[in-house]
Amino acid sequence: MALPASLLQHVDQHACFTGCYGGDANVSACLDPGKPLEPMVVVTCQDCLARLGAPLSLLPAGTTGHSLATVLTNHLRQQRGFALAFSGYHTRGPGFWLSATYYDCGLFLINGERSRQRGSDLDLLLLAFQHGVIQPPDPRMNDRKHYTVQTVHVNFSKFQPRVVNKQGLLAAPQCRTQTTAGWQKVTLAEFLPVSTQPPSANGNGGSATTKPLKVGDICPVCGAEYRVRPLLNGSFIGCLC
Repeated sequence: MALPASLLQHVDQHACFTGCYGGDANVSACLDPGKPLEPMVVVTCQDCLARLGAPLSLLPAGTTGHSLATVLTNHLRQQRGFALAFSGYHTRGPGFWLSATYYDCGLFLINGERSRQRGSDLDLLLLAFQHGVIQPPDPRMNDRKHYTVQTVHVNFSKFQPRVVNKQGLLAAPQCRTQTTAGWQKVTLAEFLPVSTQPPSANGNGGSATTKPLKVGDICPVCGAEYRVRPLLNGSFIGCLC
C-alpha cells in the first residue's frame, strides 16, 4: 500500500515504542472552506491512544482504518527491527493492558502501567503468553527464571533499527537508563537462553551488514525457515546454518 510521505514521516518519528496502531472510526473533515467535507481514514496509536488520519483521496481505493493500521504497524515493526510488537487492551484471560516488543537477540521492552494491579511488567508478559495473547518465540519464555530485568526509558522519535545485544540497545538513541522528560519508563527483560548465546547460535550470524532474520523468514544461505528448533535440552531460534 503506497502511503503519503508525510504520514510515514509522522509515524516514523512518533515517540511511542511499540509502533502498533489500531483502526478507528472514519470522520469527515473540513479541509477547504469552499469544498464539501472530505472523508478521512483514522487510526489510533495503541500506546498513547493519540489519533491521526489521512484523506481517503490520498490513500489506495478501499483503504479502511483497520487496513491502514495494519500497514503502519508492519512498517514500524520492520523499521525498528522488532521480531514481535503488540499493544493495547487484551480481553483474553482476566483482561489487561500491555505493550511489548521483542528484539530477536533476546530482549523485550515491556510496559503494563495501566494494569499494575495484575503485577509487574514481566508478570503481564507471562500472562500474555499464558492466555495466548501472543505466542512466545521460544517455549522457555514462559518461565520467569530465564529472565533478568531492569528499568530503562525509551523514546523512538530517533532510533537505531538493528540491535544485536543488550549493550547495543542501552547505547542506542532510543534507550536511556536515566529518567528523562518526555521519555517512557519501560522494563527491559533479557531472555537469557537467547541473549547469552553466540550470534551463530541464535540465528544472527554473518556480517554486520546482513539484515537480521525474523521468525518465519527463510534463510538466504541454507534455505531453512527461521523458527524455534529443539535441542537435546531446550531449544533455540534459528535456521540450519
